[in-house]
Amino acid sequence: MFSDSAYFRSRRARLVANVEGRLGPFAPLHLSALLDVPRERFVRPCDLAESEEDVPLPLDDTGDATISAPHAYLLSFRLLDLKQGDALVELGTGSGYGAALASYIVGEQGSVATFEIDQTLAAWSARLLADRPNVVVSRMDATQSAERWGSHPRKVVCTFAVAPIPPAWISALAVGDRLVVPVGQVGMDQRLLLVERPHDRVTFTDHGGVRYVYNRSVMQRLRPT
Repeated sequence: MFSDSAYFRSRRARLVANVEGRLGPFAPLHLSALLDVPRERFVRPCDLAESEEDVPLPLDDTGDATISAPHAYLLSFRLLDLKQGDALVELGTGSGYGAALASYIVGEQGSVATFEIDQTLAAWSARLLADRPNVVVSRMDATQSAERWGSHPRKVVCTFAVAPIPPAWISALAVGDRLVVPVGQVGMDQRLLLVERPHDRVTFTDHGGVRYVYNRSVMQRLRPT
């Protein structure tokens, strides 16, 4: 059953209707990405049965890394007003699902630069995204990646919670850039913030409560050896 792509596509069609009904409206191109990008490719084999559900799924046995619920990507892309031709920076690649969605949206004239701290996940995502020439996967700590974000104007999305936002990320934002990032400590409330530099100053707007895995570089330092 799980090898039948038509089966998964029918489930994604229900997912699209569910996400649009609960949280829409979303841009038609964003909904098309949700329908056409096969999320089942980006989950662990043991999670195939839930791959087209609107839930986060683990990517390792520690709980440090997840593939976010599909709606979470669309909420961030909506705040960024992600569209064809954009240059997107993704902080935290995971297995590559978010980058695949973004690749679909920005199209051949756009680009996706994505950064992943974990060696296994970086290799996994690079393999799954190899057929998408507008995506470049880099293995490095995303909190240290600002100087490698590329050309302007940029749209930046973070897929893990931080507290505080790294100052280098703020400094790297040029006029016209946007950053969407979950902010909150481990085990505490998180807020989804849109950070913009419309002119010569940075603005912050709060777009509600969220729940993301916390900054992995911090979690690795906290875990007993």
